[in-house]
Amino acid sequence: MSVIKYPGLLEEEEEEKSQETAETMDPELYRATTEGDILDFVRAMEQGTMDRHHHPPASCVQLGPQKNTVLHLAANYGHHEIVKLVCKDLSFFVAEKNVKGDIALHIAARAGDSLMVTLLINTDFKDCLGEKNEEGNTALHEALKCRHEEVARILINKNPNMSYLINKEGKSLLYLAAEAGFITIVKLLVENPVGNYSVGGKNKYKSPVFAAILGSNTYILKLLWEYDPSSFQQRSSEGNNPLHDAVCTGYTDGVKFLLNKNYEFAYQKDKQGLYPIHSASSKGLVDIVKLMLQHRPDMRELLNAHGHNILHMAAKSGKCLTMECMLKMPELEKLINEKDKDGNTALHLATIHGHPKMVTILLRNEKVNLKLANNNRQTALDIADEHMETGLASFQKRLTWMALRVFGAPRSRLVKTFKCTSFKQGDRQETESWRDKVNVILIVATLIATVTFEAGFSVPGGYNNTNPDQGIATMLEKLKFQEFIICDTIAMYCSIFVAVTLIWAQQGDPSSNNAALKLALPLLGIALAMMSIAFMAGVYLVVSKLNWLGNFVLLMGSNFTIALVIVFVPLFFLGSANYPVLHRVSYYPFCLVLYTLGA
Repeated sequence: MSVIKYPGLLEEEEEEKSQETAETMDPELYRATTEGDILDFVRAMEQGTMDRHHHPPASCVQLGPQKNTVLHLAANYGHHEIVKLVCKDLSFFVAEKNVKGDIALHIAARAGDSLMVTLLINTDFKDCLGEKNEEGNTALHEALKCRHEEVARILINKNPNMSYLINKEGKSLLYLAAEAGFITIVKLLVENPVGNYSVGGKNKYKSPVFAAILGSNTYILKLLWEYDPSSFQQRSSEGNNPLHDAVCTGYTDGVKFLLNKNYEFAYQKDKQGLYPIHSASSKGLVDIVKLMLQHRPDMRELLNAHGHNILHMAAKSGKCLTMECMLKMPELEKLINEKDKDGNTALHLATIHGHPKMVTILLRNEKVNLKLANNNRQTALDIADEHMETGLASFQKRLTWMALRVFGAPRSRLVKTFKCTSFKQGDRQETESWRDKVNVILIVATLIATVTFEAGFSVPGGYNNTNPDQGIATMLEKLKFQEFIICDTIAMYCSIFVAVTLIWAQQGDPSSNNAALKLALPLLGIALAMMSIAFMAGVYLVVSKLNWLGNFVLLMGSNFTIALVIVFVPLFFLGSANYPVLHRVSYYPFCLVLYTLGA
């Protein structure tokens, strides 16, 4: 059933009907419009007019479920002949809106169809240029949002003196043009009243300057500066000035332009208390940091709300390349051991946030003072130890602790008493965490013991069944068999020792778990390594007659065993050594771990 608009129909009746059933268009008319069949379209339109007893044309507007007219459909499907016909004979269709508030001109502008737009704006309904949809967008807003420069120019030229307000997003035409990077349109808008808009309320943060920066368009930035330098004083919702935004987007040319035009931007904080150079350092934008320091050398003295300098920011965020470059700059030498409000140096912050590579970079630098303590009387190693003792340390923080131990970082004597009792004062959650770890390792150790025990009685090649060597392994004289037996034995006894140690730890107080784990984990690593070697030797024995397969087993087994050793030895042996010689020895395996894991 077709829904017809009758003049004089009460609004209440219309609302009641709309709640009962959706509107629908005549099937033949809908099909002809969407397919672009001009003959069937004319026939369907004429038939519809006759069926409605010659009502005025306005009463013959048929609507689809989304309240689209035939003009909406024709514009959406790009059927220019139908649009031309409707605009000529039924021009009132141009002003009809669908459920989204779109007229046909919105659809054509969004699609970037310049011919369609020209047809629609050359009708008797001149006000269609200023019609807004539900988002507050005119056709010109839609053209700029969808980056259709030719369509935007056509719409502006149609009425250069028309005033457009901002849309519901708070974006003006000038903002959208700057965002799209349309230099010609921006120039046209700043010179004509069409670009006028008011800034205030919730929309005050949508500045065309920020749009130009986001688009990294220096020419538009220059145009806006020449037109209205005061607009550059506007802040974003985060309190960023234009220089903050240029830094955050890595827009180097924009940073250079803004520093040359108004250096005061560099000395303004955002809502988090950060200066632009702090943002550059925390994001690892070393080229921008260098550029800013070249323009204004005293920016190295700027501190944020927490007393952090640019080295603190790089250390905190783990930007290693930026830190390496800044450490090579002689003018930043005084910042290396500078403390923030909590007394933390860059090394402290890198340790707190668990950046092992950053900690390694700082430890390599001879100017870094490892003995400095923060306001809690903690050195960097004290902080790392505290993370380890809670039992909640992540793998990154464990590697950070390892780095400090490898380089021989000292502990503070003033916190030793606290460190000895810190675990005893831990809460129930930390105790449960230790218990879970102990249980997991105990299960693994038990499985290793079971597997190696069974392998000891199921040796490769089996046993002799005849005298005088009955019950003796058939491959006893082979070197690889002896290797198999030795490694399997070591693996079994190490795993048994780990299981006994952890069972004993379960009977004591929580502090014993820590000591038990320190002993059990290295032994578990040995057991795993020995079991791997035993497996490799055993498989090699049974396939050795096929040379390529035997060599493949040896190669794969050796590589994985070495990888296992690289992971376990630095983590559980060398890093916990208290002798300087072992610290030096552990340096290279530890660096290999960092490189391998990409930590």
